[in-house]
Amino acid sequence: MADVKFVKPKNINGHFVKIKCKDCGNVQVVFARPSSIVTCNICGATIAKPTGGTLATSGEVVEVL
Repeated sequence: MADVKFVKPKNINGHFVKIKCKDCGNVQVVFARPSSIVTCNICGATIAKPTGGTLATSGEVVEVL
């Protein structure tokens, strides 16, 4: 399995963010400070993981709510 690069997005001032899955394109609402790994509801790919403070995402942040 290929390594997935997770990036910490900057300027997340809201409590929730919309993240677009890089594999299937599904847009999903995720808490900005998750306590567990978040997977895509459609394809099951990992789209966000906790890093102690804010999330690290492998997808694209579409909107900050």
